[in-house]
Amino acid sequence: MKHKKEWETKSLEWIHKLREEIDREIMEKGITPAQWIKARDKPDVELLCQRLGLKNFTLVRSKAKAKV
Repeated sequence: MKHKKEWETKSLEWIHKLREEIDREIMEKGITPAQWIKARDKPDVELLCQRLGLKNFTLVRSKAKAKV
């Protein structure tokens, strides 16, 4: 139980830090959050997994076309 609490605390700290960085970037550019989201590229999922410390993961890239 102690480990779970530690992990939750660290993840919440990370989320708040990330949110502060996003808010700072939005204010510096003088744009709305919606404009900021549209300006972002697709996330690099592999890099994200590595930064989160995930070692055993498999990326599934769907070959199916998106339905519109």
